[in-house]
Amino acid sequence: MYPQTCIVANKTRLQLKTPCHILLSMSIQALNWAIKQKTDTPTTKLVLFILANYCDERFSCYPSEAKLAEICGVSDRQIRRCLKGLELAGLLRSEPRISPKGQISNRYHLSMDTHVHPRMDTHVHGGVTPTSTYTKEDTKIYTKDFEAWWSVYPRKAGKYQASRAYKKSVREISPKKLLEITIRFAAINNKTENRFIPHAATWLNGKRYLDEDMNKEMTINNLAG
Repeated sequence: MYPQTCIVANKTRLQLKTPCHILLSMSIQALNWAIKQKTDTPTTKLVLFILANYCDERFSCYPSEAKLAEICGVSDRQIRRCLKGLELAGLLRSEPRISPKGQISNRYHLSMDTHVHPRMDTHVHGGVTPTSTYTKEDTKIYTKDFEAWWSVYPRKAGKYQASRAYKKSVREISPKKLLEITIRFAAINNKTENRFIPHAATWLNGKRYLDEDMNKEMTINNLAG
C-alpha cells in the first residue's frame, strides 16, 4: 500500500494518495518544461522554476507569495509582479482558494502542453504509473534525486561524470538544498551561452554551489533590479 503523504524535492507535505515516484516524475517533467520557457527577467524565471519544482500530479501547486519571496530573496511585491507576468505570458493560470477563515494562497496551474504529460496506466494497487523516459541502464546509474537535479542544471554535457560528482556532493549538502541552489543558478544563467557555463561535474567538484548559496540575495536582487 502506498503512503498517503510524501515529500518530493523541496515540496511541502502533500495530502495525496499519489505514490512518491509519480510526484517526482511530474516534478522533473515540469522542470524540463520550465527550462525551455522564455521570461522577461531572471527572477520571473526563478519563480517559474520554483512553481515547477513544487507541482503535484496535476501540474499545479499553491505556495504562498511570502514563501516564494523567501526562496527568491526578493519582496512579496516583486513576486506578485513575476506571477502577473507569467500569467500574461500564458505560462500559468492562478485559481483563488478559499478556506473557512477566508482567502488563502492561490493555486497555480502550469500551462504545460498535453504532449509533455505522461501516459497513465492503471496500477494493480489502484494508482497510476507514468510511462518512463529512462532506460533500465539509466535507473542503475542515476538516482531519482540526481535526475531531478540534472533536469535543472543549465548545461547538459557529461552526465555520467556529473552523477559521480553529485554522489560526492550530497555527502556534504542535502539533495534538497543543492536543488534549490541549482535552480537559482539556472535562472541567473538563463541567457548565458553554454560555453560560458561550467560542466556540471566541474561545478560540483569545485563546490561552486557554496558560492551560489552565499551570494544568493545579492545576485538575485542585482539581476532583478
